[in-house]
Amino acid sequence: MCKEKKNRWVPVRCTIVIIAFMMILIFLGKLFIPYYIQDTDQNRTFYETEKNTVDVLIAGSSTLLVGFSPLELWEDYGIVAHTRASTVQAPPVTWLNIKDAYRYQKPKVVVMGITSLFLEYNYNVYEPYLRRGMDFKRFSLDKLKVISEIVKRSDSQHMADYIFPLLRYHDRWKELRWTDLYNLQYRHDIMRGQYPVYRAKAIDARDHVDKNVEPEKENEDSWSFYKDIIEYCESQGSKVIVVNMPDDRWTYGRYLTAKKLTEECGADYIDFNLEELLEEINIDWEKDFYDPHHLNPVGAQKATKYLGDYLIENYPDLPRNQCSEKTAELLNADLKEYKKELKVFEEQLTSEK
Repeated sequence: MCKEKKNRWVPVRCTIVIIAFMMILIFLGKLFIPYYIQDTDQNRTFYETEKNTVDVLIAGSSTLLVGFSPLELWEDYGIVAHTRASTVQAPPVTWLNIKDAYRYQKPKVVVMGITSLFLEYNYNVYEPYLRRGMDFKRFSLDKLKVISEIVKRSDSQHMADYIFPLLRYHDRWKELRWTDLYNLQYRHDIMRGQYPVYRAKAIDARDHVDKNVEPEKENEDSWSFYKDIIEYCESQGSKVIVVNMPDDRWTYGRYLTAKKLTEECGADYIDFNLEELLEEINIDWEKDFYDPHHLNPVGAQKATKYLGDYLIENYPDLPRNQCSEKTAELLNADLKEYKKELKVFEEQLTSEK
């Protein structure tokens, strides 16, 4: 009789041991994942943001990570926005950033970058950037799907490494410091996803653009993800704006293709590389960039103002100054801190004249 009772407890004990082991594995995985301020804090802050308060979602690669300011949209237009962008962001990760966002927010407008539309994304070489885009996302079936898509395109990555990061980062035990425990704590990202680089670098002004070119062929694999995102957002009742930020890799042939593809899907298209747009936002080739591909915060102010005006003109039903008192107070506090940092940078630019 006693033996039978003991046998009944065996499955329970095994289950407890398995659960305990999994919890330890998950905790150690979080501990061993390298901390990156722009990725870790951005994702954690997004998940802590009050639900259904973000009306404009910005997603894409580093040109959008630095190129738009959610806080400027709040200050000048009363629009609540959040950026979910990352360096060298692969199309499947952009797909996940947006799909995952709808579990917590109901954006009225999604602003999406398409940096990889004409590039062959190297899933082996860019594995560190893939990890930074994936490791801090909460578990979901969509995340599993994207892991599967990444692994299919790489001969050096594995599903288990993404599901249990400890398998990927176990060698970091030699590097662990007390700061790694500190980095497990939540730290609020005052920039709402933007990662401003306070540096100015003069770059060559763009010469006259040759418009007598053929449309450039898109990367079909990348476009399949971007297209799916547009269709998904529209099925959720969101408007989509596809953007190309100022970037010296741009060509008029790329513009022709990107415009055609996105408009065929029903999305709006803004290309900041067009001569008339560069002139309209009054781009300064001496002070508005920090490298040939990316705007600094002063340049981002100009792009954000154009985006804000565009949103107000084209989406008059977009909520403005309608968030809760709690969200407004937090945004205003974030804005105050950001303005302090921006003022120092602007004074530095003025002194260098």
